[in-house]
Amino acid sequence: MSALAAEPPRLDLAALAIATLDKPLLDAPGCLHMLDVLACRVQVEAERLSEKGEVLAPLRALRHVLADIEGFRGNEDDYHSPENSFLDQVLERKLGLPITLSVVYLEVARRAGISLYGVPFPGHFLVAHDAGDHKLVMDPFHHGDILTEHGCEELLKRVAPQLKFDRNMLAPAPVELIAYRMLSNLRRVYLGREDCERGLAVVDMLLLLAPDHPGELRTRAALLGSLGAYRAALKDVERCLQLSPEAPDRERLEMTARELRERAALLN
Repeated sequence: MSALAAEPPRLDLAALAIATLDKPLLDAPGCLHMLDVLACRVQVEAERLSEKGEVLAPLRALRHVLADIEGFRGNEDDYHSPENSFLDQVLERKLGLPITLSVVYLEVARRAGISLYGVPFPGHFLVAHDAGDHKLVMDPFHHGDILTEHGCEELLKRVAPQLKFDRNMLAPAPVELIAYRMLSNLRRVYLGREDCERGLAVVDMLLLLAPDHPGELRTRAALLGSLGAYRAALKDVERCLQLSPEAPDRERLEMTARELRERAALLN
């Protein structure tokens, strides 16, 4: 994605590139304008709160505009809907996943001059602000609630109870990781629905970010094979064998490669 090659990488453009998987002709300039307008409103609100002596006025303004006024919130009723992963539809419907809502918060904050970064928390994406010697963590999925470290521990118990809380879980996420995680969510949705064609489009984009990812190559090979694209599937299987000659599933990969060669030969 060219958005990730920019300096610095553009999260808004990367998210809109992902949204073109659903709407190839989406109105990207219109979406960017909506983010601009929201940022202007946040700046006005932050100035108002600052004049009243509010502590952390910019963050309070961000939350007030996005959660209280605009009503951006998590789509708990239809969490696994693909629309929750597309920035244009999240801006329109004001419903989304933790990560897409976080993209809205991050991009509005960036435009408003507010320091905020993404947090790849296990199972539930968050955003955070460094306030001196401590972090202020916000949960865009739950109305922008501000979480203490204890609150993050409690959240982890709900979303990933098998894990033990570690402060490193609150480290900043680079734009590339955010884009990859957005696509991974979308891949999971489409494959869960056995929508091979849309799933393939998502995996193609994932492999643009990580061309030699063995798991994604295996997934694409399986999808291509199910769609009858045997030669393309064989290419991915052979790439897996080349990248991981000692892979635990090498025998199965070699058998798959033989089957794909036989099927491809029948097409001649």
